[in-house]
Amino acid sequence: MILARRKSELIQDVILDDKRISKFHAAIDAFVNSRHTESSKKYATYSMSKFRVIADNDLKKIERHSVLKVVADLKATNKLSTVGIHIRYWNSFANWCLKEKYHICGKIENIKNVEGKTRWLTKSEQEALLKALDPTAPYTSPTDHKTNCKQDNYDFTILCLDTGVRYSEGASLEWSHVDLHRGVIYVKRQKHGNPTTLSMTNRLKEILLRRSEGSGHYVFPMKVGKNHSRGWMTAAVTRAKLNTAHGNVTVHTLRHTYAATMIQNGVQLNQVQHLLGHKNIAMTNRYAHFIKQDVAVKAAEILNAINDPKSVPTQAPTSS
Repeated sequence: MILARRKSELIQDVILDDKRISKFHAAIDAFVNSRHTESSKKYATYSMSKFRVIADNDLKKIERHSVLKVVADLKATNKLSTVGIHIRYWNSFANWCLKEKYHICGKIENIKNVEGKTRWLTKSEQEALLKALDPTAPYTSPTDHKTNCKQDNYDFTILCLDTGVRYSEGASLEWSHVDLHRGVIYVKRQKHGNPTTLSMTNRLKEILLRRSEGSGHYVFPMKVGKNHSRGWMTAAVTRAKLNTAHGNVTVHTLRHTYAATMIQNGVQLNQVQHLLGHKNIAMTNRYAHFIKQDVAVKAAEILNAINDPKSVPTQAPTSS
């Protein structure tokens, strides 16, 4: 029986010889090249490079424990969210191998969301960031272009903080989707999300009124297309000294901050789902721990009021 199975495998190898890749690293290269865009190839190359520490043996000889050891080593030196990205690329690689009928040890379990790990900014951190982005602050070798960029970065940060839009959504915001009279903006969502109409805050409306005095198709024309470098945020975060043990701050942290602020001030999870344009509530559940913390505080206040008549609780929590 073993001999018959081996014979079958040899026959299959001969039949597929014109397309079969035998070595592990060659399979990684082919997987990367199968990606559809240059940016996708770039990210796949980076993540899959982490697994190249595994010896370049035949694909059939790559064992699961070798992959898990790579993941364990990554966990020791990287944030769990980063490790999760590498695991997702491995699993995409495993799916590709299955589709191409190559033998590989298969997918591995991804890291489940760790409660409380979402990085967001407190009120004081937001103030520190905006101070670091202040376009009126003096700087060396000023030019009109630099000054305009500084104003753009400050205005864009307010937009993200006050609406929770993703970077790409804010950068592609068109004036045709801004209604200054009604004080609303229409957000075309990325990642197949639901389009959302959001109300402007007072400070955001002032910014948009000022920017509307210019001309052009986009609200932030300097951030459209290839002008998507986010180095300005990295520099501002460094000046504000915000990267701490709590996690690094990026432009996307502003979206997390918006969601956390809403939930901590009583907005229910399904309402936050709408505000963020999430198609599925499961995507919004990453912020559920903010609700749990809030309810725990209110529960303690209720018990304090029962045990101490002088203590007055806040309004009892409602179910979400």
